[in-house]
Amino acid sequence: MIYVIGLGVGDIHSLSLEAAQAIRQSSVIIASARQIECVTALLQEQQKIINYPSPFATLADDLTELTQQNPEDDVCVLASGDPLFYGVGDFLLRYFPADQITFYSNISSIQLAFARIKKPWQQAKVISLHGRPLRSLIPHLANQQLYALLTDKHSQPQQIAELLCENGCENADIWVCESLATANEKVTSFKAKALVDSPLVFHPLHVTIVETILTKCRLPRFVGFDDEQFFTDTGEVAKGMISKKEVRLVALSLLQPQANDIAWDIGAGCGTIAVEWAYWNQQGSIYAIEYHQKRLRCLAQNKHKFGVTNVHIIADKAPQCLASLPKPNAIFIGGTAGHLKAIMDDCWKALLSNGCLVINCVTETCKNELQQWLNQQDINEAALEWTEISVSKGGQLAGQLLMRPRLPVRLLKITKSEIK
Repeated sequence: MIYVIGLGVGDIHSLSLEAAQAIRQSSVIIASARQIECVTALLQEQQKIINYPSPFATLADDLTELTQQNPEDDVCVLASGDPLFYGVGDFLLRYFPADQITFYSNISSIQLAFARIKKPWQQAKVISLHGRPLRSLIPHLANQQLYALLTDKHSQPQQIAELLCENGCENADIWVCESLATANEKVTSFKAKALVDSPLVFHPLHVTIVETILTKCRLPRFVGFDDEQFFTDTGEVAKGMISKKEVRLVALSLLQPQANDIAWDIGAGCGTIAVEWAYWNQQGSIYAIEYHQKRLRCLAQNKHKFGVTNVHIIADKAPQCLASLPKPNAIFIGGTAGHLKAIMDDCWKALLSNGCLVINCVTETCKNELQQWLNQQDINEAALEWTEISVSKGGQLAGQLLMRPRLPVRLLKITKSEIK
């Protein structure tokens, strides 16, 4: 048996009787030096003490070797807080069957931080920035929200405050909870705008809590980004190689993004589809394929602006680059550069079962080539969903309202599960 024991953020007095007994009876203890010091009073003379390995990823191999060499011996793995809350528990369950592991949870640093600032936290959004880019916080930001942030050296309180100010949240409240449950515990509150230039240095072990009650966050909180929010290859607002909002809304509704999707956006242009797709589906991975240098720069700028670190830019042409990408659950084709048949062939072959492909056609040439490709396939009509969008936008002519039509756009969704 592998016992995984959370030590909480205090001393051994927070342990249950069962957890303390598991430490005493285990033949091997795996822990950090600080954790060993914490449980010294429970250790037995005959126990083997092993420090966490470096790199940490080798822990699974070490545990496998221990359990195979001495199958009758129990192993105890010590952890901080709750091992199933951004802890070692998730790692171990990838390598060992659940019935071989017993977990003893304890209070987490997040729980204690909210207790210290005296705020209910059932509605709080807990986000780990540990080992992740700071800008991955951006898609989560909104007004009237409460966040608990687990951070590292690249996401210190001043950096978080600067990111909040950049997006209209300069009045957000920030609490920094340092060295919780120790003699050096300290809880300090700030307004984001006041923290940005603070010279304070915070203890490495801290939790940051953010509340955006009095803010005017500029980030979208519903699908359909305004075209004006994107960088474009013409330098003109809302013009250039972008899928306009109305088309984007329909395309995303057809694609129906789901968590853990692998998605391709072929002919991504300036990235409006890929960026909004990734923004609302933060657990998906979107591969944006584009070769035009000016559009690639805009794509990178839009990715940075909206913090969509799950967009992977592929600076290449389709279809030749597709074979090296992971197989997709969903594909959007926004441009083919005259290679529609080859791109459709390769995409259809790569698309996973139950996946969908959505293609966008504006020119009559594209529409005709798409129909020709369909005629050569054995696809059930029930698998096809056709949509044509005609949009007119209001403008002024001699002081009068004028509706200016845009080119109609035809979209086809094909669902692979419906193939005979």
